[in-house]
Amino acid sequence: MALQFPQHASAGAHRPPPTAAEREKPLPGQLSVWEPPFTRPPSVLPATGRHVLLRIGEDGPILLESRRGVLVCETSHPPTWYFPRADVNEAYLRPLGGQTQCEFKGAAVYYDVLASPDSREATPVVPQGAWSYLSTSGANKAFENHVAFYLRPPLVATVDGERARPQEGDFYGGWITPDVVGPFKGGPGTRFW
Repeated sequence: MALQFPQHASAGAHRPPPTAAEREKPLPGQLSVWEPPFTRPPSVLPATGRHVLLRIGEDGPILLESRRGVLVCETSHPPTWYFPRADVNEAYLRPLGGQTQCEFKGAAVYYDVLASPDSREATPVVPQGAWSYLSTSGANKAFENHVAFYLRPPLVATVDGERARPQEGDFYGGWITPDVVGPFKGGPGTRFW
């Protein structure tokens, strides 16, 4: 099965990046995705100690629980969270063929998220819902062989007890939490932000 990102691949209208006046102003304790540590190439930051819980459904099985996340912070994107494989219940993941290439991070491989460990042959609950970089270099070594997840329904994530929201679109996998402000890349016309 070929990887698919239909919304990302469609041309759509091009919107210019928001001006300084159009960007949300961070309050104390918040960061703007238009200021460092959000950079291009992305910054890589440990999120050590921040408690992350990812479930399949509101009260469903736990897909991951971690206090060892790594954040990839790229200009205009909410952080993408990567987790050590030891913190992920990989019985819910089914590897896919194909990969994508990031100019900064290298080649990514993808996984379907399954409803249960016993559903290896069933339709996934989140097709192409997770990915990993198996080989990286430099600062990216911090998340090599870690797993990241799209917050597509029915996946539900909390960070330190606060519900995370997905970045808009089907290609980027950032999580929006109360400590980051945008506007965020991912919606129609923002592909080149």
